[in-house]
Amino acid sequence: MEFQARHKWIRLSPQKARLVADAVRGMDVQEALDVLKFMPQKAALFISRAVHSALANAREHKGETKPDVDKLYIQSLAVDEGPIIRRIKPRAYGRAHRKRRRTSHIVVVLAERPAEKIITRRHRRTHLHPVREHETKHDEKGPEGAPEKPKKPRLFGTGKKRSQYGARVKAEGQPKQQKEKATGEHRKTESGTKGGSKKK
Repeated sequence: MEFQARHKWIRLSPQKARLVADAVRGMDVQEALDVLKFMPQKAALFISRAVHSALANAREHKGETKPDVDKLYIQSLAVDEGPIIRRIKPRAYGRAHRKRRRTSHIVVVLAERPAEKIITRRHRRTHLHPVREHETKHDEKGPEGAPEKPKKPRLFGTGKKRSQYGARVKAEGQPKQQKEKATGEHRKTESGTKGGSKKK
């Protein structure tokens, strides 16, 4: 059973509204409303209104079988382009530039999720992103026959020493040469210290 709601003639670009729609499509209704509540985009307000309207249609359904509101999720969320309002912006030398004010139509369809496909928030991460076999952790001293931890591929370096490429290598036992500190006596010249002004 599906429940639909439309929010039309929104003064908002459909390209910007689709970025928000892609973020909440497929979520449970309550989870989507919580996410939209804290999104800073302008489109989040209009999409949340459409979701609230579709949720109210589901609660006020007067059929023989009433849906379980807790199992509802956003089955489809489409943002269609509405008519473009054309305006003119005056520019220099009597010229005019065209301005296009775009509008959007939001269509929300809620449906009841089957029982076998219900995923709680706690198990959503493990369900959507299952742990792979090579990501499982093994103890260092595991039992015999346990799968070995795969080695990481070496992407950089060839394993050769710098001496093989002709780089300068210090001989063993050769003391390091210490740089002599420059003192004021070495810098003195006949006309005074080096770089100083000469007195006439």
